Amino acid sequence: MQVKGISKTFGGTRALENVSIDFYAGEVHALLGENGAGKSTLMKVIAGVHSADEGELVGSRGQELDVAMVFQELSVVPEMSVRENMEISRFENRRVFVDHRALEPGLRSALESAGLGDLDLDMPVEALPLAQRQLLEIARGLYADAKVLILDEPTATLSDIEIERVHGVVRNLVEQGHGIVYITHRLGEVFALADRITIMRSGTVVASAPTANFTMNEVVTMMLGHEHTSVAAEPVGGLPPVSDRRRVGVHGLSAAHQFTDVSFEIRAGEVLTVFGQIGSGADQVIRALAGFVNIASGTVAIDGEKVHLNSRPASQADGIAYVSADRTVEGVFLDSSVTGNISSGALEKVSRRGLLSARRERRLATEYAGLVAFDTERVGMPVGALSGGNQQKIAIARALATSPRVLVLNEPTRGVDVGARAEIYKVIRALAHQNVAVIVYSSDIVELRELGDRVITMFRGRVVGDRPIRSVDDAALLSEILHGVAA
Repeated sequence: MQVKGISKTFGGTRALENVSIDFYAGEVHALLGENGAGKSTLMKVIAGVHSADEGELVGSRGQELDVAMVFQELSVVPEMSVRENMEISRFENRRVFVDHRALEPGLRSALESAGLGDLDLDMPVEALPLAQRQLLEIARGLYADAKVLILDEPTATLSDIEIERVHGVVRNLVEQGHGIVYITHRLGEVFALADRITIMRSGTVVASAPTANFTMNEVVTMMLGHEHTSVAAEPVGGLPPVSDRRRVGVHGLSAAHQFTDVSFEIRAGEVLTVFGQIGSGADQVIRALAGFVNIASGTVAIDGEKVHLNSRPASQADGIAYVSADRTVEGVFLDSSVTGNISSGALEKVSRRGLLSARRERRLATEYAGLVAFDTERVGMPVGALSGGNQQKIAIARALATSPRVLVLNEPTRGVDVGARAEIYKVIRALAHQNVAVIVYSSDIVELRELGDRVITMFRGRVVGDRPIRSVDDAALLSEILHGVAA
């Protein structure tokens, strides 16, 4: 597939400028860049979601493109069966009656190629774990006979074991001659998986070459336009050390079929991270603190005062802010502006006698958008028009604007580029040292190390380990979440 001189403008914003890239069969081609670099816009042009203002797209030897795009936000229908989700991806003929038996061999072949050969076709998709839903999206593209598959952040919410499963499927597809366009902010998997890298910045291509031609530092520098230093390597100048004062106490917290007897404390000035596979209960503990999970037993106290977790409004009233891993459902209002989103949880700050002040709203939005490295000139835009990473920044800004006592984050930088991650980490650590209690669930070990002071590991609903993150290596952490035995 060839992209030749593609340009695209939205309003007065030039999203793509004369972009040309060659994609080859039998290769994984990683497309990298910060949020807003133009990656998603380019892929939507290729997939036919947007039309280009200039340029052209051509397939091999001038043939038509056969492209399927797996979007970052999954498009499978949870209430429908595996079979139904597969078949609706190929309804080019409007037949009233469908011969399911005749379609099954092709359907099975696509599922087999996606690593789902043993799947029950009549199982509802909502019963599948997240990794299998992601693979089902790939299978739908294969069933539609796509030669090029565009995967947009396919591993953003998956555990390490699930990520390797997706990688295995991608390698198999490449061996079969498919071309894979792979968009990710996890640079480690780029060097483990990709044959070729293209880097975009500000709507243009700044580099495109085989992966072996790059180092990770070179990739980051080209993405950002300047050198980057990780937060973990930087001294936290001027900030007080973690104190001995307990800020949050969690004792004997249990929820039926999810986690049992979970206890921990968070000290003032500390960022606590929770690590575990999907299904370990780690992410559900985080959701419980935000009021989304029915607690069977146990207590939570902030500064010695018991808080109520029986509902999301109750936990909000006690000063607990939450940033969801699923931003489109629980994180942002897609049809509202950036300003409206950020102010929505802090209306008392922008209103007087029940009347909203547009001036105060914009001032609040500008302040907190700037904190998460979002372009403050764009606060009037609808959030639905932003990239996934920028939507995540707004979800975090919205939580910060409530001035919380406790900040609970579930995969806080999902789909966020390396530069913005560093800014978000700095904001989170600064909040912790202002005595905001911070607790983070993440499936990314690199993030745990860059952000956390302490790490709790979980396996099958129980805590396995709890200690300073710098006192344990990656092998030990992975062993604990995979086998449930403290290293």
